[in-house]
Amino acid sequence: MNYIFKPAAVLFITAVITVTLLSVAYNLTLEPIENQKRKTQEAAMKEVLPRADKFSEIQIELSGSMSAVYEGFIDDMLVGYVVKLSPKGYGGAIDLITGISVLTNTLIGMRVIKHTETPGLGALAVKGNFYRQFNSRELARLNVTRSSPGENEIQAITSSTVTTRAVTNAVNEAIEWYLKTHIPYHAKDEHEESAGSEDGGESE
Repeated sequence: MNYIFKPAAVLFITAVITVTLLSVAYNLTLEPIENQKRKTQEAAMKEVLPRADKFSEIQIELSGSMSAVYEGFIDDMLVGYVVKLSPKGYGGAIDLITGISVLTNTLIGMRVIKHTETPGLGALAVKGNFYRQFNSRELARLNVTRSSPGENEIQAITSSTVTTRAVTNAVNEAIEWYLKTHIPYHAKDEHEESAGSEDGGESE
């Protein structure tokens, strides 16, 4: 029986050692990997909401492809929101973030932070000539076009309409969330001024 037992014992010990080493390696590399992911995301958040110097995730009911929402502050003043979304693209989920300013009530920008889109096609969503189309936009629904873009239009990446639509629809979700859950400051001020005028007329 020894000729069976000894090889089996060796295989078992080898397997235990291998699993242990893999576990140790995983635990040693997990924290650096997570730290790098966090730094990459924070850098992207600063790009889409540059006036903020710190971010804090808030707990809200998420819908659609929304996966997280962060408040952006400078000192203790809220300057805007960063919305993280994960729409389905051509090659799988596309992780992106978009920034909205509460000071100007505008879409500040968008960045793709992770994707599995086709190299040379959908992968071009990370390039500046595409994502700059989302810079400093009014909070209105954006549409995709294959020709020269007009107002509230995003020009599709050549041969990558699926990716373009996925990104654009996700940005629209962020815009719709903001408009539904926040009264724009200027609209609130106009409402208060209007109410004040009406009250004044009635008091006279």
